[in-house]
Amino acid sequence: MRLLVLLSSFGVLLLCAANVWLNGPSALAILLTLTTALIAWQIWQHSQLQQRQTTLVLKALANQDTSLTIRGQPRLQSLLAEVQQQLSESRRQAEAKAQYLQTLLSQLDIAVLEFTDSGELLQANPAAQRLLSVVQFKQLQQGQFEPANLQQLAIILQQTNTHYQGQFQWQQLGYTDRLALSIVCTRIAGQVRKLVTLQSIDQALLQQEVQAYQQMTQVLTHEIANSVTPMASLAQSCQHILPAADTVLNQEQHTDLTDALATILRRGQHLTEFILSFNQLSQPVQPRLLQIDLVEVIKNCLALQREAFQQQSIEVQLMMPPQVKLWLDEALIEQVIINLLQNALDAMYDVVQKQLTINLQHNIQQLWQLDIVDNGPGISEQVAQQIFIPFFTTKQTGSGIGLSLSRALLQAQDAQLQYLPSYLSNSMSSNTIKNKPSITPGSCFRIVFKQ
Repeated sequence: MRLLVLLSSFGVLLLCAANVWLNGPSALAILLTLTTALIAWQIWQHSQLQQRQTTLVLKALANQDTSLTIRGQPRLQSLLAEVQQQLSESRRQAEAKAQYLQTLLSQLDIAVLEFTDSGELLQANPAAQRLLSVVQFKQLQQGQFEPANLQQLAIILQQTNTHYQGQFQWQQLGYTDRLALSIVCTRIAGQVRKLVTLQSIDQALLQQEVQAYQQMTQVLTHEIANSVTPMASLAQSCQHILPAADTVLNQEQHTDLTDALATILRRGQHLTEFILSFNQLSQPVQPRLLQIDLVEVIKNCLALQREAFQQQSIEVQLMMPPQVKLWLDEALIEQVIINLLQNALDAMYDVVQKQLTINLQHNIQQLWQLDIVDNGPGISEQVAQQIFIPFFTTKQTGSGIGLSLSRALLQAQDAQLQYLPSYLSNSMSSNTIKNKPSITPGSCFRIVFKQ
């Protein structure tokens, strides 16, 4: 209001002074001119005051200063307080959302990494740090992609300008996984950012495979049982109604027919028992999870095989911590370990100096892994691709369900069973592997507990 009065007065006086000066110089003209100049100076002073107040208000808003007092401007003071309150609330909500997102990322099992357009790692959640080794994480922070896995990721990152979805093999020392890769390119604060997510799909694929085998086994056992059971029953019935010898058939024919019926009945009963043994493969596993000491379970399983170890002169090496508490079904995990120990015994049957190594340790992802390593002849690459298929076996007396059943039992307990040659396992130290003159045969069955 004051500025409006000053501007109005300045305009009126300026017009009056101009009219008086048109009639010639006079004292009135000089007075009006001086008065107009004074009002102009007051207008300039008022503008400077408004500019200083505006600067103070902006600084107060930027610094969240609530102590600023604007004299003579109660309405402006009220508006300033209202704006400060709204900004403070907006900032609080933004910080809460940022903290929530940070907490969410830290709890995810999916690895999330943020890269610059040049490939430099800005940040990564704990799941990504677990997936990467310490060396790899430091290399990514420096923009280096040296190992094979990271070079593959670098190529995909460089070629992606919008988004990308795919998968690739992730391999580290004694560890192989299949990862789903997703890349989204966006702009944050005007800079190009590439958000990368890496998720293990190996466990999910194995679960689907186990379920497929279970369904196939269920169908096969059902159809075969429907045919074998009536056949055996019919053979048994024929034995009871068969006329005595030399009535309808002579002695030789009667004997042949009796033997044939007995053979059919015997084979039918054996097939029925054989089918029942596969029935456990077709049933979903319902584990009873309790927190148990895995070290104690392993020692109990070794105690059951102590006599067999002594008879075959097997040297057993144990590398385990004093105690490892995990949520497992004790009966099911015992069944798996006993099966793997028996497989190791069978593999070393013809070996002169038999050696069995049991190693329980953390892997590079800080997950507990159990390696059961023998120094038998090993498994060829072609056979290794089929050992987890139900009914496949290289043993003359094997049923082919041991490994597939073991994998299904572990799958139900959130654990994974895999095979790798013994020289690739971590059962030996890196120095031992480095100093070996040649690759030695042997097998390692590794259980990785995903908890």
